[in-house]
Amino acid sequence: MSDKGDMISLLDLLSLKGKRALVTGAAAGIGRAISVRLAETGADLYLVDINEEGLRDVQREIKGKFDVSIEIFKVDLSKREEIINLWKAIEGREPDILINNAGIYLFQDFLEVDEKFLEKTLSVNLKSAF
Repeated sequence: MSDKGDMISLLDLLSLKGKRALVTGAAAGIGRAISVRLAETGADLYLVDINEEGLRDVQREIKGKFDVSIEIFKVDLSKREEIINLWKAIEGREPDILINNAGIYLFQDFLEVDEKFLEKTLSVNLKSAF
């Protein structure tokens, strides 16, 4: 803490200036919080989520506070082709930091879980990270 009792900023403790971070599930919750904290350290951001409106909200929030570059990508991580297109879009500008935060669980009675439900959950929560 400083002489005035103020908290020291994260940027004073840890600088990621000049680094790029890709955060999945960035439109809300933990992904949003991680994105804001990475911006506070000076990292430029690739924000990824299926919720484009939420991504734009996060982008506005960060731009109002921190001087970092932000690109948003609406991607359905259950679809392999969309993941491939994301990596093509940032080819040659790959991230230094990858936060695989996206995850889903649509609440359903265990005995009612079918193949389609299981496949969508595994595609987002497991396969997309690979």
